Amino acid sequence: MNGIKRFFALALAFAVALISLGFRTESARAGGGGVGMDVSGLTSVGLDGEPVDGTVFQNATVTVLNLWQRWCGPCMIELPHFLALHDFYSKTDENDVQVWGALYYEHSYEIRDAIDFIQENGYFWNHMLICDELLAVANVGSPEGLTSIPQTLIVDRHGVVRAQIVGKVDSEAELFALAGEWLEILSAEEALIGDVDGNGGVSAADAILALRHAMGLSFLDEAQLVRADTDGNGSVGVSDAVSILRMAMGLA
Repeated sequence: MNGIKRFFALALAFAVALISLGFRTESARAGGGGVGMDVSGLTSVGLDGEPVDGTVFQNATVTVLNLWQRWCGPCMIELPHFLALHDFYSKTDENDVQVWGALYYEHSYEIRDAIDFIQENGYFWNHMLICDELLAVANVGSPEGLTSIPQTLIVDRHGVVRAQIVGKVDSEAELFALAGEWLEILSAEEALIGDVDGNGGVSAADAILALRHAMGLSFLDEAQLVRADTDGNGSVGVSDAVSILRMAMGLA
């Protein structure tokens, strides 16, 4: 991670902690039932008409995904915070944090309104239309047929929802702190991937351990399983062993 970006993200997180231990509103504390759900199989379309699928999550360590709508007052209040976050993390080529919007809509004219609104205000991060997979996350614990917006999801590179805020994010500092915290967590997790034996490096020996597990010749313990699961699908197979070997050879 770029040193300057890391400094400012951590400084913002520290400032938030000093301001208040109870920083989030009650509405923002609510929900969270979608944490752990897998949205890597989502299929949607961008506001430019191009198809969007779950591979977008592979483009960054952390995806901050905001569910919003043009007529949603709290959404309008928090959108500038997402613009600041997008501008901050898009200034370098590092694949660390990306911002996505998911437009909730009930009528087609709402899509056109949203596109015009984005153009007028310069909210030019990536946006997709709401889809079944995201609605499933958003509606966990909600009365049937009701979707609460705004919501903000933290999604990892494998498409797993790691955090969920129901209600608006109250400030730019809070959003930066949230993204910075999860960047630290997920970066640390990614640094361990492939190092099956835990010796601090990735080698052919790690690939062999993963392969033997996949073939049922030996078995990895829980910590080793996490490090060997390169695709994040919850199991270790031959494809993971091949991925680890490619890491060891400098091909991935």
